[in-house]
Amino acid sequence: MIGWLKSLLGGGAKVGRLGPLEAYEKAKAGAIILDVRTPLERQEGKIPGSQALPLDRLAQEWDKLPKDKEIICQCQSGNRSAQAARFLAERGYTTYNLAGGLLAWKQHKLPVK
Repeated sequence: MIGWLKSLLGGGAKVGRLGPLEAYEKAKAGAIILDVRTPLERQEGKIPGSQALPLDRLAQEWDKLPKDKEIICQCQSGNRSAQAARFLAERGYTTYNLAGGLLAWKQHKLPVK
C-alpha cells in the first residue's frame, strides 16, 4: 500500500532523463543502453550495442544487469523505458530514461542498425 501511495505521489527512486545526444555520449563512455521493447520491435531497428531486456521480462531478469554501470533505458517513445528506469532505480541502479526513445534518437540522426 505504501509503495503504491509513493508512486502515486511521485515518491520513490529518482531517475535521470537524457536527450539522445547526452545518452549517446554516456554510452560511448561505458553506460549500458537497455532496450525494453519487444523482440519484434528490435527487428525493425535498434541502437548499436544496446542490450535487449523486454519490459515484460524485466521483473524476472533485472538482477542479471551489472550494478557498477549506468543504465540508460530505451523504448520506442520513452514511456515504457521510464517505467523500466524507475523499477531499476528502486533496486539500487543508477538509471536514466532516454527522452523520446528511439524516435528521438533517429531524429538526431544517431546510429541505428
